[in-house]
Amino acid sequence: MNKQDALLVLIAVSGELPADMAEAVIGSASYAAAVITRFKQEGYILARNRSGCKGYVLRAKGKRYVLSKFGEEAAFFLQGAAETSHVKGEIDKRLRLHRMSKVWVFLWKAGIPVFQNEKPELFGTASGDGRGKPAYYGSLEFKGRTDAIKGSRACGILLAGESGYIVYHSLSQRMRWAKKMERTIRSWAEKESMGQGRLQRFDAVVMGDTMEFMEELLLSDGGVKGNLFQVDDIYEHYFYVPVQKEAQIQVLLLTDSKKRGRLREFLCTALKRTGHTEYQASAGTDQFGNPAYFCYELEMRQLLRVRQELGWNGQGSIFCFPYQRAVLEAFFGKEAGYREIVTEKVMEYLCQEED
Repeated sequence: MNKQDALLVLIAVSGELPADMAEAVIGSASYAAAVITRFKQEGYILARNRSGCKGYVLRAKGKRYVLSKFGEEAAFFLQGAAETSHVKGEIDKRLRLHRMSKVWVFLWKAGIPVFQNEKPELFGTASGDGRGKPAYYGSLEFKGRTDAIKGSRACGILLAGESGYIVYHSLSQRMRWAKKMERTIRSWAEKESMGQGRLQRFDAVVMGDTMEFMEELLLSDGGVKGNLFQVDDIYEHYFYVPVQKEAQIQVLLLTDSKKRGRLREFLCTALKRTGHTEYQASAGTDQFGNPAYFCYELEMRQLLRVRQELGWNGQGSIFCFPYQRAVLEAFFGKEAGYREIVTEKVMEYLCQEED
């Protein structure tokens, strides 16, 4: 599948692709603009720009082309009662499609199988061949199984070995958050998964348009009516992942427990003393005897605990990736010490085990 075809298929599974994601799919701003212009002129796609929200949808010609060449990947989303085959005019419904589309594109760019012909059936009994391999399933692929979860704000489910995540995207503002509904989808996913003898617990991945938006989510109190997202006790872990290229390293760590453990063991060699339990904020102490905190996974409940401990202790070492540092400094304060983990070096180190 070339990049032009990939763009059409991702529009198909998304329903409406946000205009700024075309460049992410194609990889070049100028080439993306040329491709979009040609697709519009030839009648494959239509640009929608209402209420300051711009996106691309397939026209009838585009749907026929995608179905003829990539039916295995996209037929589910373009036939029958699938939502993506129907035009969405209301801004709220369009933004919902945009949230889901950004997850599709980001995970696809991160190398996660997202198309139906690339992955086993979700919670299927015949999915043994794909066991252990990461795969992403959009909400349309599972919300029809029960009415109990249709009101969830979840965009999809990410599976990888013994790890399972309910994935959300908050764009650039706090999403609506009904605790009862989100607790229901977690319980449903865990029940379905354990029924196949696989996963034991589902955590949450919360995506946002920028790294800076994470601080707003961390400080959220749920809003005046208490119906907006805040870090609560529904999930044991909330991982924040900004939709930017550098954050693909977080996806790799979330979906590969061996690499996650290997990186942690390596970083522990930089500490004077190590000692960690699941609910302990620090990983040990640095060479000066100060608490050392591994914050590169951006697990939000842990970040809140670290901030509290820094308020008590006044000193500590924060280990993070370069693209995370500025926001963590704003959240924790500059009194703490910051040690940047070079992403390229991490990738080289983690890939050595595969050679």
